[in-house]
Amino acid sequence: MSGSAKQSSMISATVSKPPSITGHGAKLANLTISLSDLIQEETRLLSKRLTADAKRLHGQKNRLMAEYRDTLQLLQVNEKLLGPKGSPARRYIRELTDRFREILRDHARIVLRLKAVAEGIVKSVGEEVIKKNRPVVGYGSNAAFRMPGQIQPTSLQLNQVI
Repeated sequence: MSGSAKQSSMISATVSKPPSITGHGAKLANLTISLSDLIQEETRLLSKRLTADAKRLHGQKNRLMAEYRDTLQLLQVNEKLLGPKGSPARRYIRELTDRFREILRDHARIVLRLKAVAEGIVKSVGEEVIKKNRPVVGYGSNAAFRMPGQIQPTSLQLNQVI
């Protein structure tokens, strides 16, 4: 079973059987499932430290998120498209949305953890640079502290946004 098919089966196993939904409701359900699959894949890649592979998914993720946002706005304006409150279509979309939120929470945890690790590395490199460039304080020939000469400042620059 391929990774994408396996993930789709994981999502469908956690929500009830889909009722017959048409129009924007069906589009929202499909987009939610697609985004869930894509974000789970990105989370899997990030947890394996394959950031370059995860970065390749950003274009598709941004496109799906824009479609999701637009479809959700259409449904918020036309609430009647999903039927009455408590209808099977609404319950199904609610289940999909709840599962999507769980996936987003897991993704955010991974991203924050990786960000903290990267920031820790940058901080430790900066501290090492400071230690290396710190002047040695000692005594001079007349038993007074030697004044260190002017030290050139060292800059630390990242060429990538974390």
